[in-house]
Amino acid sequence: MERVAVADLGSNSWRLVVYGYEPDTPWWSLVDEIREAVRIGAGMGDERVLQPERIDRAVHTAAVFASFCRASGIDTVEAVATSAIRDAANGAELLDSIREHSGLDARVISGREEARYGWLAIANSTTIEDGFGLDIGGGSIQVMRLADRRLAKADSLPLGSVRVSEEFLPGEKATAKAMKALRKRVESEVGALGWWGQGGRIVGIGGTIRNLAVAVMRRAELPLDDVQGFRLERDALEDLIELLADRPASKRGEVSGIKPDRGDVILGGALVLAAALDAGGCEAIEVTEAGLREGVFFERFLESA
Repeated sequence: MERVAVADLGSNSWRLVVYGYEPDTPWWSLVDEIREAVRIGAGMGDERVLQPERIDRAVHTAAVFASFCRASGIDTVEAVATSAIRDAANGAELLDSIREHSGLDARVISGREEARYGWLAIANSTTIEDGFGLDIGGGSIQVMRLADRRLAKADSLPLGSVRVSEEFLPGEKATAKAMKALRKRVESEVGALGWWGQGGRIVGIGGTIRNLAVAVMRRAELPLDDVQGFRLERDALEDLIELLADRPASKRGEVSGIKPDRGDVILGGALVLAAALDAGGCEAIEVTEAGLREGVFFERFLESA
């Protein structure tokens, strides 16, 4: 068995995932995982500058990832950086510091590449043939159109949960006016693509969507092994939005199923999802456990299979 690690340096969470696979066979499995809420994209402002305390946490987390891989004898590590680092004026400086202190050599991927990895995750973890994909990250969202299981169209929009929460929902209280403005922005930008949704089947990836699905399943008292294949209905999402909006930001992480470190940005992410569904005239989104890191792994794995 060969092993490869994928480090996903996202705008909100950073994850190191280790996969085991046998070349020339269809067999693979997830071996290990480390997650840290680095929140590298927090506080960037209009200048798009990564903040010192976030940089320190990022460098430390990268060192932990690299040490784990060395201790585990894992030589192949694919590290990818997404929206926040991609857009940051000092993103290259952060990656240089990570390389110097940990030896972890991360590459910045474009929004189009991020969407492509999302498509690989969706196409290899669901049965969808024709439809759409949505990935809600911390800094951006990736929207995809699939035709005959291939990626037909893709775009990346600056509507991630951290970014919209800082712009529209900065305080403890979420006002109806602010939430309406956020929805309007998302519907406008997604709708302007001209090809999104149109009532077709939609598959969602990313931590925000998975976390919302878990919260909805908990509220419905459904058995919770994983969220793979769960159909997150529009009405259930709206009920959850109402529950979250009634609480101050510091208390939203106490809602059953919501990860505490996502509490302050989960309402923003939920509103983005609801507005994207509205823009596409869709009543639900199908959830998959796979994500960007699986897409990065599948690219390597499928080449060897």
